[in-house]
Amino acid sequence: MGRRRRLLCDTFEAKRRRLEPPPGEPRPDGSPGSVEAALRDVAALFPRGLFGDALPPLVLRHQLYSLVSDRTAVDRHLNHLRDEGRIRLLHLGLGADTLGVVFMEPYKEKVLAAVAGTPQAGLVRRFLDSAVAACPELSYEQSRMRALGFEDGDVTQLVAAGVLTVRDAGSWWLAVPGVGRFVRAFVRGRQALLGAVRRSRHREVLLRELRQRRAPPGARLGVGYLLHDLLGAQLLRSVPTTSGPMLRLAEP
Repeated sequence: MGRRRRLLCDTFEAKRRRLEPPPGEPRPDGSPGSVEAALRDVAALFPRGLFGDALPPLVLRHQLYSLVSDRTAVDRHLNHLRDEGRIRLLHLGLGADTLGVVFMEPYKEKVLAAVAGTPQAGLVRRFLDSAVAACPELSYEQSRMRALGFEDGDVTQLVAAGVLTVRDAGSWWLAVPGVGRFVRAFVRGRQALLGAVRRSRHREVLLRELRQRRAPPGARLGVGYLLHDLLGAQLLRSVPTTSGPMLRLAEP
């Protein structure tokens, strides 16, 4: 029975993946359900093994725009999920408008795993249970940290643990320990996939052809994950053709 159940689950999962809208075919619906489905779809593409399963699945907010065409609805529902404590929005150093999205529980799990056995472990747990749970902001001011019971020495330890990064004097971004590895892979992957399209004839390529090719060197995050980035950031355009979606560089 166990084997049969696994086979049924695998068959259902394969059918579900085939029915998911591919990059370049946004869901017209901007409902909360469509936003959450898009968030789950992109999170499922995150290559956890590439980082030794040390990072929570990271989604960039604009990647969701490639699946849900109503950007205002995406932003509104993400803010709602943040206020409910189900997700966190993160500044990743990729630009003021480029925000990361993580589910709260995997975020807390990976942060605690990263500091397990270190002198900061207790402090980090207290920070997650009080400051992070109570304050959905992207960053924390010194006055706010002190009001929550964290003095300057505590903040220094939280920065050392990678849970905070310096924004400016007296202000810190919430962070994920080890996220720099993702940021470097993301920048390289974006450049690699853009370069592959740029080198194609007429600087355009069919989506199905791009998926069939071997991933270009540097695209270690996966072609699917990176396509949601390029389409959501409007660096590529998807144009319907009789042969399927055609991806074109957005630049002239």
